[in-house]
Amino acid sequence: MDAFLVLLNACLLGIAYGFAEESKMIDEVKEFDDILKEENALAVLFTQTCCTCTDCVEAEVLLGGMSKELEDNLGILVLRVKEPALKSRYGIKKVPALAFIRDNKTAIYDGQFEFEALYYWMQDNRQPLTTDLDDSNFEHLTQAATGATTGDWLVMFHDGTCCKSREQIHLEDAGIKLRGRVNVASVDIRIAPETTKRFKVSSCPHIIFFRHQKLYRFSLPDITSKTLRKFSEGFYKNSKAEVVPLPASFFDKLTDKTVSFLEHNQMVFIIILVVTIIFGTFLLIYSAFKPDPHTKTE
Repeated sequence: MDAFLVLLNACLLGIAYGFAEESKMIDEVKEFDDILKEENALAVLFTQTCCTCTDCVEAEVLLGGMSKELEDNLGILVLRVKEPALKSRYGIKKVPALAFIRDNKTAIYDGQFEFEALYYWMQDNRQPLTTDLDDSNFEHLTQAATGATTGDWLVMFHDGTCCKSREQIHLEDAGIKLRGRVNVASVDIRIAPETTKRFKVSSCPHIIFFRHQKLYRFSLPDITSKTLRKFSEGFYKNSKAEVVPLPASFFDKLTDKTVSFLEHNQMVFIIILVVTIIFGTFLLIYSAFKPDPHTKTE
């Protein structure tokens, strides 16, 4: 009986500890998300949950010493995160790691944890490289169909769920490496139906490289910063070149809306058609039997 009570107490303590750890995890994640909503620029240092990692301690000391200068000069808030759930969210597999988040767009630092290298990297990339495109600005910014005078564009189409944040991070990282040579952008198909239809995007994520009035669809199996750069720097030639279609004209849009209305309102269309036929028939009958006012009566 005593052994049973001891075992029961141990189980209860284990469950209580599990709930406490889970609650702590939820609190840390919630606190992080709250800060993310309030701040425009965050330097997030991911480390181990304990202090056995020498590199983590050194990185923490470095960022701690830089925090005031980063906040005063660049407006960047420094955070230290240990929670595994947040590491998974940003695809962090090795620590120490630094995620630079600005305007909800994330870049992962891949250099040495040294003051000058880290400071100038964040200074150079204070503004995100990924441009948000939609129906209203796609052609204006990319000029994809009119000669691409703004340069080459690597565009990722997504619906907010199919594309994990890690893939968006890879796109931002590729943009940093391709700076000055290739522009990177993302299109949320939920708010860009015309652009989505224009480029026949039927699956997500869908990546297209635009160059010299031609488009090339991403054909590599994995979406990483390396494969995105590789595709933009020459591998796109292995994909079929397609002529960039022109934006839909006003008449095209009107026709599409009419067809869409008829498809979703077939009964209304039938009723209107029947009423029109009946009204036309009565009008013809009335016109046929209406007496001619110029005819003399006997």
